[in-house]
Amino acid sequence: MDDRTAAATSAAERTALIKRAALELGFEDVRVAAAGLLAAQAHYENWLADGFHGEMRWLASDKHRERRADPGHILRGLQAVVCVILCHPPGRDAARDRRLGRVARYAAGEDYHLVMRDRMRRLEDFIRSLSDGSRALWYADTGAILERGWAERAGLGWIGKHSGLLTGALGSWFLLGEVYVDYPLVADAPLAREHCGTCERCIAVCPTGAIVAPYRVDARRCISYLTIEHRGVLPREWRRAIGDWVFGCDLCQEACPWNRFAPEAREARLHARELAGWSLERFLTLDRHAFATLFARSPIRRAGRDGFLRNVCVALGNRAEPAAAPALARTLTADPEWLVRAHAAWALGEIRARHGAGTAADDDVSIVALLARVQATDAHESVREEARDALARAGGDQAGGSSFVPPTHPSPPSA
Repeated sequence: MDDRTAAATSAAERTALIKRAALELGFEDVRVAAAGLLAAQAHYENWLADGFHGEMRWLASDKHRERRADPGHILRGLQAVVCVILCHPPGRDAARDRRLGRVARYAAGEDYHLVMRDRMRRLEDFIRSLSDGSRALWYADTGAILERGWAERAGLGWIGKHSGLLTGALGSWFLLGEVYVDYPLVADAPLAREHCGTCERCIAVCPTGAIVAPYRVDARRCISYLTIEHRGVLPREWRRAIGDWVFGCDLCQEACPWNRFAPEAREARLHARELAGWSLERFLTLDRHAFATLFARSPIRRAGRDGFLRNVCVALGNRAEPAAAPALARTLTADPEWLVRAHAAWALGEIRARHGAGTAADDDVSIVALLARVQATDAHESVREEARDALARAGGDQAGGSSFVPPTHPSPPSA
């Protein structure tokens, strides 16, 4: 990327230079989409009409819908969209997952918004340099645009039945970025067809039935939505299905056979942080300042301290290991936030239900005694209700904590 590029005048020359620059910046692939109405817009509107966006009400705002329907609201005179892919690690570390719970691969390292921002700004600057007075705007999960729709039109890949973008060469372990451009470029052709065929492994593997039909995801059931975007109490009908996911979920992508082609990530900042010395139990000691410090450059901060510790409690409850009971007991009695205490009560009920009367919250107090006390004394109704429900499970069937089996036709929680 040097001064020689400023002399480029034709659309073909500019397109070639932009693609070369994107690859030099470390993107694994780059294509160009022609401006115009996207078929993805109708899919998006239908998704909103079905209420599948849940509590993400901003997605249904007039501003968001107008900008997706007409990109001219974002960049007047839009003529092309440059679409790029940056791969993140495709593998998992079982020992890390055991210690910290499972985090979606894209979120295990540094915040992808920051990683993409650094590259996308440089690409945007380069694109502007090719034409005096031109304008360009970059996005990477940062605005009201139809990212997967543009990527599909550009020929980067096709939309899989889990509604994510798939490519034959890279699988789906990657991030998307876009640059809106107001001068002509040579557009790439979309793929002639999708390549999922009759495969429905992603649908079958989802423990909550969130993929309600091919290409249709009800976010209200999705583990990623529940652990990140959902605020407040996690619906009880989905808690066991969440397993030990504490932020996001990769199950549908893990099941996809196209991911056997996924390459290793070249960007070190996206590799999982070790978080040495931390564990699920120790996460429960985080106050707001400590949470903000530990996850300052991590996507996990989006869940917030209370949402993240809520998820940690559910993960510990699903593991149902007696060794976690003391940490959960301390959380139940001492955490300042009712949301965290409520889920600590649920988790203790799972441990007690699975392991029986000998399970102790600490050396002196049984789980049943602690739950009974909290049921009677906690200041928040939701915590008292969770303690009451946990007591009922603890005093009933000892198999009450067995693994979740989704109902045949699960009903989503209300938005």
